[in-house]
Amino acid sequence: MLSFNRLNVARLAGNTVSLFLLSVVSLAFWGLLSSSDTVFWKNSFDPYLLSVLRFSLWQAFVSAIASLGIGLLMARSLAMLSSQFNSWLLSLCLRAWGLCFVAPVILVVLAVVSSLGSSSSIQQMLPIEWNLYGLNGIVIAHCFLNAPLVARQTYLLYQGIPSRYWQQAEQLNFSSWQRWRIIEWPQLRGSIFSLLCLVFLLCFGSFTVVLALGGGPQTSTLEVAIYQALRYDFDLVFAAQCALVQLAISLLIGGFLLGREKVVALQPSISRFSLNLSPWQKLRHRLILSSGNVFLLLIASGAFSSIHELNWSNLPWDKLAQSALWSVSIAMLSLVWVLCMGLSLLWRHYNLLQQQRGLGRFQELLASILLLCPSMVITTGIYCLLLPIADIESYTLLIVSLVNALIALPFFIRSLKQTLHQIHLDYSKLLQSLDITSIAVLRWVIWPRMRHAFSLACALVLVLSIGDMGVIALIGSTQIVTLPLLLYQQLSSYQFALASLTGLVLLLLCGLLFWICEALIVGKSHDPKT
Repeated sequence: MLSFNRLNVARLAGNTVSLFLLSVVSLAFWGLLSSSDTVFWKNSFDPYLLSVLRFSLWQAFVSAIASLGIGLLMARSLAMLSSQFNSWLLSLCLRAWGLCFVAPVILVVLAVVSSLGSSSSIQQMLPIEWNLYGLNGIVIAHCFLNAPLVARQTYLLYQGIPSRYWQQAEQLNFSSWQRWRIIEWPQLRGSIFSLLCLVFLLCFGSFTVVLALGGGPQTSTLEVAIYQALRYDFDLVFAAQCALVQLAISLLIGGFLLGREKVVALQPSISRFSLNLSPWQKLRHRLILSSGNVFLLLIASGAFSSIHELNWSNLPWDKLAQSALWSVSIAMLSLVWVLCMGLSLLWRHYNLLQQQRGLGRFQELLASILLLCPSMVITTGIYCLLLPIADIESYTLLIVSLVNALIALPFFIRSLKQTLHQIHLDYSKLLQSLDITSIAVLRWVIWPRMRHAFSLACALVLVLSIGDMGVIALIGSTQIVTLPLLLYQQLSSYQFALASLTGLVLLLLCGLLFWICEALIVGKSHDPKT
C-alpha cells in the first residue's frame, strides 16, 4: 500500500493536471466567445456558414457509412477465415490495419493523389473521365484511414463471441444470414453505433484531407473555413463562429461515446473458431478480404510512385533536414507534455483503484472530452485569446506541441489503462498482503508488465504529433516548416516527385521513432507475453 504522503502526492499530481486541462479548454472556449461577441448570433444564419456546415456534415456522414460498411465486411470475412490462417498472418493483417489509422494524413493524401489522380495509370484506364478532387477524393482518403480501424475493432469483437455459439450454429445448420442475425449482430450492435459516431467525428474534424482534396470553396468544411478565415481574411469573428459550431456538434455527438466504448487490448489473444463453410462462402469471404487489402495496398503504393523522376544531384536536402528537425522537435515536446500529464493522471487513477474508491471517472471523462474537441477549435480559441496580448510567433513551438499533446493524451491514457487495470486485478490482494513499498511495486510488478504498452503509447504520441499539419498550418510562421507542411506545399505546386521524397523521409522517421521507443523502453529482455 502507498503511504499517506504518497497518497497525497498522487492526489495532488492528478488534480493539478486535471485543473490544467480544464483551464486550457476553458480559456480556449473563452477566447472563442470573446472574439465572436454578439455578432455571432446576428450572423449565425450566414448562407456561406450554413453551406460549409451542410458539406461538413454530409462528407462526414458519407465517409462514416462507407468506412463502416467496408470495415464490417473485411472484419467478418477475416473472422470467418481466421481458422485457415497462420497466427503470424493474422497478426500482420491486424498490425497493417492499425498502421493505416496512425499514418500521417498528408502522406495518405499523397498516396491517393498519386494512385488515383489525373496522371495515374488507373485514371487513364477508366473509360470515363473521373474527378478525384471534391467529395470523391475526400471519401476515399477517409475510407483508407478509418475503414481499417473499424475492421480491426470489429474483428476483435468477433473474438469475444463464445465458441459454443458457433458450435450450436453448426449443429442447427444455420445459414450465413441466420448466423449474422442470431449470433453476430447481437454481439456487435452495442459497439457499432459507437464506432459509427467515432468515425463520424474523425471525418467531421478532418482538416488535411479536405484542404488538399477539397477542390474549391464549395467543398470546404468548418476546419478549412477556420483556416482560411484566419490565414487569408483575418476574420476572427467568422473563425470563432465556425469553431463554436464545430465544438457544439462534436460535443453533442461525442457525448454518446463517453462511457460506452469497449476497451480492447493492443495485442489481443486470438481465439479461433472453425466453421464448415461452403466453397462459395469461402470464395466470397476471400474476395471481400482480398479486395479490401488490395485497395489499401493500391493506395499505399502510390505514395512513392513518382520518386524515380527525381534529379538526385539537385535536391533540397537542407530544407528536408530543417523540416525534419522541426518535426522531431515538436514531437518530442509533445511527448514531454503527454508524459507529464498522462503519467500523473494514471498515477492518480491507480491510487484510486488501490483505495477501491472508483476509477477516477472525472479525469477519464476530461481526457475523453479532449478527444472530442477538434485541434483546430482549441488552436483557434488559444489564437484568439493570445493575439491581443502576445506575439504568437514567439510561442509557436509551445502552442503547437501543447495542442498536439492534448489531442494525443486520450490515446496515451487508453493505451495504458487496460494494462493497469489488469495488473490491479491480478496483484492487488497479493501486494496488500505483502505490504511492500510503492517503488518496489513499480520496479518489480508494474514496469515489467507495462513497458511494452508504454513503448507503443509513446511511439503513438510521437507519430501522431509528427504527422499533424493542422495546428502548424494555422499558427505557424514561414520560418517553421514541418515535414507534413512541406509535403503539402510541394503537392500544391504539383512537385509530386519531391513530395514522394518528403513522404519517404516522413515515413522512415515514423518507423525510426517506433524502433527507438521499443529499443529504449522494451530492450532485449522483453517478454512478449507481458
